[in-house]
Order: sequence, then C-alpha cells, then structure tokens
Amino acid sequence: MNDRPRWSRRNVFVGGALAGLAATGVAAFGAPTSALAETYPEPVELAADAFRLTAGPSNTALLHRLDRLLPVTRVTDVLDGADRVGAAATPHANGLTRAFTWNDEDGATELWYPQGVSTSADAHPSGRYDGRTVIFASWYSKSTAPDMGSRVSFIDYSNPAAPRYRHVLLVEPYVDDAGNADFRAVPVHAGGIIVYGHLLFVVDTWNGFRVFDLRHVWQVDDTDPTAVGRADDGTYRGYGHAYVLPQSVAYLSSTVDGVEPLRYSCCGLDRSGPTPSVIVAEYNVEGEDRTGAGARVVRFPLDPYGPLFATEGDGQVHGTEAYQVFVRSVQGGVAHGGRFFLSRSNGTTNYSGLVTFTAGTAPALASESMPVGTEDLAYWPGRDEVWTLCEHPGKRFVLAVRASAF
Repeated sequence: MNDRPRWSRRNVFVGGALAGLAATGVAAFGAPTSALAETYPEPVELAADAFRLTAGPSNTALLHRLDRLLPVTRVTDVLDGADRVGAAATPHANGLTRAFTWNDEDGATELWYPQGVSTSADAHPSGRYDGRTVIFASWYSKSTAPDMGSRVSFIDYSNPAAPRYRHVLLVEPYVDDAGNADFRAVPVHAGGIIVYGHLLFVVDTWNGFRVFDLRHVWQVDDTDPTAVGRADDGTYRGYGHAYVLPQSVAYLSSTVDGVEPLRYSCCGLDRSGPTPSVIVAEYNVEGEDRTGAGARVVRFPLDPYGPLFATEGDGQVHGTEAYQVFVRSVQGGVAHGGRFFLSRSNGTTNYSGLVTFTAGTAPALASESMPVGTEDLAYWPGRDEVWTLCEHPGKRFVLAVRASAF
C-alpha cells in the first residue's frame, strides 16, 4: 500500500513464545517491550443487506477445454516441486508464535509485493490441504513493463524452520479472436485471499471477488519471463512461472439504497458461526474519529453445502452484518467467535497495530504491536492464531500471533 502518515506512539510486548523463538538464534527485529491500547469510538451498525455480490458467468467449460491442452497439476505436486526455501524468523510482534522470511530474492524484490494470506485451516477444518500444512500468500506486480498481474505462493509449512514454496501466476481464461483457448494475467491488487475447499477467493478492490479453482493448476513453459498465454507455436506461458491458476468465476459487487460502493481491500474466513462466512474490510487513509469516513467491515455468508457464497432467492449474495469503524489504514480483517481483528498499517518505517472489537464494544488498538507493513489477516481455529504478512522490501515476514494476546 502507499505510505501513511507517521504515528509516533510505541506499544510493544514480549511474549514467552517470542523468547522461545529468539533462543533459536534468529535475530529479532525490535522485540516488543510493553502492552498498551488505544480506544476508538464505538462501531456504528450499518444496514448489512445493502451490500451485495452477484456471480458472473462461469468459466467451467473453458477450464475443461484448457485441461485437455495443458498438464493439470495437484497442489501437492506443486509443493513437492517447490523451488524456493524460506527461513524461520523472529520479527517484532506481540504474542508471536511462529514466523518465517522469504528467500533473499523474494525478500528484497521491488517487482512484486506480498498482500494476502490464507492457510490450510481456511481450506478445511482439519487444518490441512490434502494432508499438508500449507500457507498461501498473494503478491501483486509492481512492474509496468509488463504488468504481470498477481501471483500466489504455495508454501509447504511442514518444516517451519525451512518452509519450501513456489509462486503460481493467477490467470483469466478467454477465447481469442481466432477461437483459441487462451489466458491472460489478472491485474488486481490481491489485498486479501481465502482458500476455502478447492477454491481461492481473491478480493478485486472495487469489483468484488475473483475465484480460482485449485483443481485446475496448469503447468506451462517457464522459459520466457516476458510472455503470458498462448504463443504462436501453441505452447502456453506464464511470465516465467512454471504453473498458472485459472479464474473460474467472479462475484461482482453492488449496493442498494444509495450506499457508497464497498472497497474490497482485504478479507478473512470465519468458521466460528453456524455456517462459515467471509469478512471484508476496506482501506481508508482517513477516519481516526467520527469526522472521517473510517472503514466499513461487512460479513457475507458462504454456502454450507459447497465452497461458494450463499445466494438468496434473487440470485444475489446479501451481507449479513456490517459496521463502520473509525480506524484508518485497515489492511486486513478477520473474525472469530464474535470478535473482529483488523490490521492497521503505519507507513514504511513504523510498526503496525492490531485492532480488536465486537458488535457492542469500541475498537481497541494495540499500537506498534505488529511488524512494519502488516497486511491481510487469517485466523487458525484450534491454535488461537492470527496469521499475517508484511509487504515492504527488506522487512517481509509471514507470521502468526496469539489472538488472546490482544
């Protein structure tokens, strides 16, 4: 995200888990030393039904057509062929339980910026994806020559000391003017992701969600980092990536009754209710008090019988819970057991904060309790963990903190 105004208050804490990680010999980046909180005005309940999503045309037929042209690969096969290795780390964080960094190239690149995070605990209640402990992380392309769209890292977290991973390019299938099945890059910010069942949900800032089918990971020619899609010789490429993941459907955002469009900045899965649901939060650089717009947080229901959104009789997905919270620079949002968690960034040099609130209580900010550039959030049931990741070059971590520490 863009740089934010500076926020000078320090609020940091050392937990036993962090001390244990420090004993591994990995240097900590500014270990927290105290725990204070700042309270905001109470959230304002909004008319949740005003927020809608509508499914667009399905790409199923085109996906099956491309299945016949390209090798189809399982997620576990991509993990088995991981070509990069991260390393355990101990970043500055309140209640840190586990963390790692990317390899040197990915930790420093300015061509790609990490944004969204999800885990195998989102994908399945067992906490595993096809028997593996997996972390998923989205990145958007900063390059303009060409704009390579977005990608997702498939991370095998079986060995937390040295997670192995591979990047997979997100693509949108289409039929070209000559009638050939083709695909192109997906130019979205990918600020939030959820892996639910065999589907990857990716927020598309002003448009809603794009959904990608993990049963159709395609292996492509990875020799040309400047090309994507079908080449003249009939081969397919993915900007130097060996695998691409295709979009299966999109959900388009709308509102009724004159409500301003929702900005889909980030998302998180909540498995704690009667049926799973998706939390969407929006980024706004203004709004630390009631004079600013703040951010809206909206819940959408998932279908209990399948991995898509639940629709009403009108064919639309209706929001079921919504609030306006007077918090600026929200980068991540998730909920569990009626408690909401929001990450709040604070520029490229200041530590981030984590905000918590419920329907009836004012949001409380644990300021500077998280690493610099904290982004999307995911909750891991059973572990009491909130997962996140950091975007800025040289300061990139993927980490989990104890939810009960906030």
